[in-house]
Amino acid sequence: MGLYKRQDSRFWWMAYTVKGRQRCESTKTLSKELAKKILKKREAEIALGRFQVGWPGERTTFSELCEEFSRSHSSTLSAKSQENHQIFLTNLRAYFGDRKLTDIDERTVVEYRNYRRRQPLKWNPKRTVKGATVNRELACLHCIFQFALKRKYIGENPTSGVKHFNERIERPTKRMLTVEDEHRILESAVPHLRVAIVLLVQTGGRTYSEGLSLKWDQVDLAHSVIHPGNSVKTSDSAQPLPLSRLACDVLRVWKQEQSPESPYVFPSPRKPGKPIGSVKRAWRTALKKAGVPYFPIYNLRHVFCTRLSWVAPDAVLQRAMRHSSPETKRHYQLGMVNEVRKGIEEANERAYEGKQKVLRFYYGRNKLEKGAADISVSG
Repeated sequence: MGLYKRQDSRFWWMAYTVKGRQRCESTKTLSKELAKKILKKREAEIALGRFQVGWPGERTTFSELCEEFSRSHSSTLSAKSQENHQIFLTNLRAYFGDRKLTDIDERTVVEYRNYRRRQPLKWNPKRTVKGATVNRELACLHCIFQFALKRKYIGENPTSGVKHFNERIERPTKRMLTVEDEHRILESAVPHLRVAIVLLVQTGGRTYSEGLSLKWDQVDLAHSVIHPGNSVKTSDSAQPLPLSRLACDVLRVWKQEQSPESPYVFPSPRKPGKPIGSVKRAWRTALKKAGVPYFPIYNLRHVFCTRLSWVAPDAVLQRAMRHSSPETKRHYQLGMVNEVRKGIEEANERAYEGKQKVLRFYYGRNKLEKGAADISVSG
């Protein structure tokens, strides 16, 4: 085992033993130092059992792997996750298709990432696919290759070193929804969206899985709770959602106005036997009419969390949001500007109480011309 030179090649070659048989392979480099690193990596792969002569991935196409992945892995997920996986797999298959697994490396994945980011949207060709969407597809692709890695079809996951897009750049600025804005949106919204807005603001439920896809048999108005069921994001999310008096009153009136034929709280106008598919267009229209800057309807969950944090302790807040970790609430609490300002004022009162403090500051560009001003600050 070791490095050596061949007369018919300008590269360094390496020799190593696999399962009692010696193999020789070119390192594809002229640098001896780099060749040593390549040899050490190959020796480590052999020691960990990650190197195999003739990987099954050399004979398996990406499309075949996707079918196996769907049968063995995707089928164990929730209905919503399965639906998302099918969308991701459609785009991934369209690009990688019948390529052999061993032919897909990190560079190929990066090329796919950049290609998808430049693709125009079907419903708006002037805009391209969002980085967040590409990131979800890359996460799915990573999961697929991890599946192949466990089954020893390949020696390493080609997606491991691929950098994702920064989603924060694309996200709208988080803003707190004032009561005045809320009233204007409700007045501008169509009836089913109006009920959905009240429900989401009053429960903090996730827009579709815990809101727009609800069935009437999940709504217990007698005990003022909603039972999300088992098709939710996490096991903690399956806990009952308490309903406020306002939410109960709105749902009772809404139920009286709905046809008993549909089991859904928000049935599809075209197919009453199914829940409404999307409210994105209705939401954008309502915001535009109300004169409120656009923000995703999912942010109503943030509004619920922020308002509840004004009056409830962390334990109650965690239970209401159904988070497994109390730290998750930090991502949902918006602004908190008034609370911080109130804390600063209380700190000033305590610091300057009974004392006469003088803060000297200078204003303007020229200190000598403008002079100084004294401001007395007392508690």
